[in-house]
Amino acid sequence: MYVAILHFVNQISQFSVNKFIEEKTLLTSNLLFGSIGVLVETSELQRQSFNRALTINGIDWNWNIGTYCDLLKEPGGKKRLSEYTNNQLSAEKVEQIHIDKQRIFEELIGVGVEPRSGCVEALKKCKDNGGKAGFVTTTTTYTIDIIKKSLSTHINFEDFDIITSCETVSKPKPSSDIYEYVLSELKIDAAQTIAIEDTKANQKAATKSGIRCYLYPGEYSVFNYKDTKDLEFVSDGKMLPSFLSD
Repeated sequence: MYVAILHFVNQISQFSVNKFIEEKTLLTSNLLFGSIGVLVETSELQRQSFNRALTINGIDWNWNIGTYCDLLKEPGGKKRLSEYTNNQLSAEKVEQIHIDKQRIFEELIGVGVEPRSGCVEALKKCKDNGGKAGFVTTTTTYTIDIIKKSLSTHINFEDFDIITSCETVSKPKPSSDIYEYVLSELKIDAAQTIAIEDTKANQKAATKSGIRCYLYPGEYSVFNYKDTKDLEFVSDGKMLPSFLSD
């Protein structure tokens, strides 16, 4: 009886050890931030930019917060414009609105923005522990320069071992090309890497390359994901550093 109990206890202990090892292997050393929306809260700035661009182009719409939250269910600003009007706007008009929106957004984001909760701390932990860090965005180099300048008092962008842009690969997210490129350039293993993304489509780009990716949506798009059970979801940015190995 005693032997049987001891054997059972040993089995439980071994299970606990194996479970601990399994959980620790999920903690990794390399960190990839997937977009500007991960580093900076852009939801309201994006909404304001769209509204101003619509006004400039003579369109009498004003997307309130509720409307914009609903529109964020679909990725892509041009797609939102087309679907909102049931494709009544010409492709040329949609393109012009989007160009104006991007210009206005770049003006707004260059003034007084701060990094989102947990990002600075996660980056510091990654570098302190000898990990590789990447800013895996597919935005323009011009926008990246604005972000770097705007966040310069909070984040040293020299800490990133790689920063990508829309010029890095030909296929945008949700293609995994950008993540596969980064893994190759940094010579790191996907299993020892985590990514942080702000949309489900971008999250797919990371997971398709074998990287565990946490969804850290913006304050407006979070409502579209809060009831989704199959996503690695970050409800509080303070959690981010805990995903990395000590």
